[in-house]
Amino acid sequence: MFFSVHKMTGDPDDLMARKQQYMDPVAAEHAAGCGALWSVTVSHDDGIVTYNLWESAAGAAEFSRLPEALQAQRESGLPMPSSFERHESPQVTFYTR
Repeated sequence: MFFSVHKMTGDPDDLMARKQQYMDPVAAEHAAGCGALWSVTVSHDDGIVTYNLWESAAGAAEFSRLPEALQAQRESGLPMPSSFERHESPQVTFYTR
C-alpha cells in the first residue's frame, strides 16, 4: 500500500470548491481503476490537506499522469501542494460496524 498527504495553502473554501469542481469528478471516474482505495480532504485555517490511500505508488503515479487529471489540475488553477509526504507500506487498520 501507499499513503500520500498533500497540503495546499490558501483560502480553504476556495481550494475545496475548486477541488470539488475540477478534481473530484476525474477522481470519481478514474482513481479506482488506478488502485485508489480512499481519499479524505479536510479544511484547516490556512488551506486544505488531502490524505490518499492507494494499492501502490505506481497506481498513484499512473493517476497523476492521466491526461484527464492533468487537464483538471490546469483548469482548476489549484496551487502545487505546499507540502507532500509519501509513505510506502503504511500500517492500515480498518474499523467497521
